[in-house]
Amino acid sequence: MVSKSQIITVEDIYEGRLRGNQLMASGIPLTPGLARLLWASNTISNVTWLDLGDNQLGDKGVAELANCKLLANVQYLNLSQNGITDKGLSYLAKSQYLTNLKRLHLKNNSIQGSGLLLLFNSVTLGNLSTFQIHDGWTCKKREGWRYNPQG
Repeated sequence: MVSKSQIITVEDIYEGRLRGNQLMASGIPLTPGLARLLWASNTISNVTWLDLGDNQLGDKGVAELANCKLLANVQYLNLSQNGITDKGLSYLAKSQYLTNLKRLHLKNNSIQGSGLLLLFNSVTLGNLSTFQIHDGWTCKKREGWRYNPQG
């Protein structure tokens, strides 16, 4: 596994993790500073499946992600276990660039609830139909909350 000290360029992030339109960058660990390498890379504009789970983005990193115009094609986004709070979700809910987002995974973050309502009611995230908050708990906009324990 790559450590923070081994990531110097965006190619260090992409290496072995970029598969077609999918970037599997979980557990690197990405901080907001290292993630800026991605947000400045034209290659990220081709990504539709973005897995950033188990990193260290926090609300600051999510704010920068939400304001990255190169992420306009992202349809699946995994932000599980990133130290995100409802404040971070508010940035996502206001994003002018994540308009194609359909699925959002947020498990194991410090989410209380107000950010979820913002996501659910977001005008700009009109395509967001499914978000997963905790193991087994999924919200589908048209169907409401479902609990399906993984067993």
